[in-house]
Formats: sequence, structure tokens, C-alpha cells
Amino acid sequence: MMVESSYVQQRLHNWRQTSAGHLSGSEQAPDFIERMGIVTLYPASPEFPNLFSAYVGDPDAKTDSAWDTPSGEIYTWRWTLGRQAVAYYSVLIRRRPTWISWSLFPTMLRLCGELRSPHELYHAGQLSAHAYRIVETLEAVAAPMPTSELREQAGFPRGTASRNLYLKAVEELESQMLLAKVFLGDDHTMYHTLVSQRYAEHVASAERLTQQDALRAFLHSYVPQAVYVNPAQLAKDLKLPLATLNAAFEDLLNEQQVVPLPLDGKHTGYLWRDAAIITR
Repeated sequence: MMVESSYVQQRLHNWRQTSAGHLSGSEQAPDFIERMGIVTLYPASPEFPNLFSAYVGDPDAKTDSAWDTPSGEIYTWRWTLGRQAVAYYSVLIRRRPTWISWSLFPTMLRLCGELRSPHELYHAGQLSAHAYRIVETLEAVAAPMPTSELREQAGFPRGTASRNLYLKAVEELESQMLLAKVFLGDDHTMYHTLVSQRYAEHVASAERLTQQDALRAFLHSYVPQAVYVNPAQLAKDLKLPLATLNAAFEDLLNEQQVVPLPLDGKHTGYLWRDAAIITR
């Protein structure tokens, strides 16, 4: 993708992926997440900021599996930030750990989540029996449950085969934003909770939005920080129809909030109009 360097530098500045503007520690992450709206833990997509690249101040830095490295440091931020409940935490962008600011959470629930009840989805044949067992287990206790306890009570005993079924069921629920991870206490235990139970007010706010309103609200939050957008990639990351996303950008284009931006010889993206003015 060939984009003018001034636009690239503005994006890196906004996303804190420069040596001069990087995050110095986890205490700066809450404000960063709130301002960005959506931030992945590690690099997941070129269309979204992430905490790792913002911490090292380098978009090209590679992650590794060692604990005494920036990668290991960022891994611990899940609990540092999670215990503070700084944002909604689940998997959204390419099935990778993702933080969504509370202010944008209802918008993303409406845009990318499933607002029908798990019971309705199950009886309509759109939710697996394994996923439904997890839902019923969590509904019965009405409180977050640690992974080990949830597996046991939902009928996923020890063993590789059972573990794989459990992980697939969790992924199914998380991909529809029906299930969230929460961090309680001082240990590194992971807890699961139903979005409809723990975040009922956010769900109610999401239900009051139309899909069109949610998409528009997301773009107004996202595009100024991203500076420029590749619609095809963004649609894939959010699992939205490209035609729907392009129609929303056409509206912004007609309102003179974005301008067309050639990405390569074949594709055209969009540039936030204010960025086009500022960087000239």
C-alpha cells in the first residue's frame, strides 16, 4: 500500500508508534484506549492500533514469547488494566485480544455483536449446543466464573478433545460479543461472564441504535485517529459487508468529511479531510 509519508507519520503519531511519543507504561494505556476506541493487545491488523507497538514506539517491532521482554510486559497488562476495568476486553479484531472503550462499546455491540438472546439463537439453530451449555452455566450462577470452574460445570472435563470443544464454544460466543473476559482479584485467573448480565446498560444502549447509526458513530471515532482507511481490510477485520462500509464512506464523502485516497494501482481508500488539510 503506497500512502503519502506525511499521512503515515500522522497515523503513527496518533497511534503512539514513534520513539518520541510511545507509551511509557501501563498507566498511560487507559487514556490511550479511550481516545482510540479500539486497541488490540498485540499487532493484529494494520488498520488498528495496538498496545505492544505503542509501548515500544515502533510499528515494525516483532513480538516474542520471552517474559523479560516488551512482549512479556504487555502480556501482564491484561491483568493490570483488566482489574481496573478500563475497557471491555474480549476478542474482536481477527480473533485477537482487543480492548474497546466503554464509550464505544454500545456502538460496537450494535455493529459487530449479536443482540438476540442466546436462547433465541440456539432454538433458531444459530448457536451450537456446546456454546449454549456455557451460557446456561453462567446464567445459573449470575456471576463471572474462572475458566477451570466453568469448564467443569458446563461439562467439559479434562482432556485435549474436551478442551478443544470448550475453546471452540468460547470463541463462538466471543465472536458474537455474547461472552466477555473479566479480571477479578489479585491473581492471574481468567473469568468469563455473559455480556447481557454484566453489561446490561451497554446492551440497552446498543439496542437503541440502528446499524447505520452505529456504523456512522464508529467511523467518526475511528477515522480521525487512523487518518486513512483501507475499506476492504477494515470490512474484513470487523466482519462487515464491504458494500455496507463503502456506502457509509460515500456518505462521509458527500459531507466532505473524507476525500478519496489511492492506495495502490487497483484500490482506493479514504483520508480524513482534516488530516489532508493539516499535513499540507
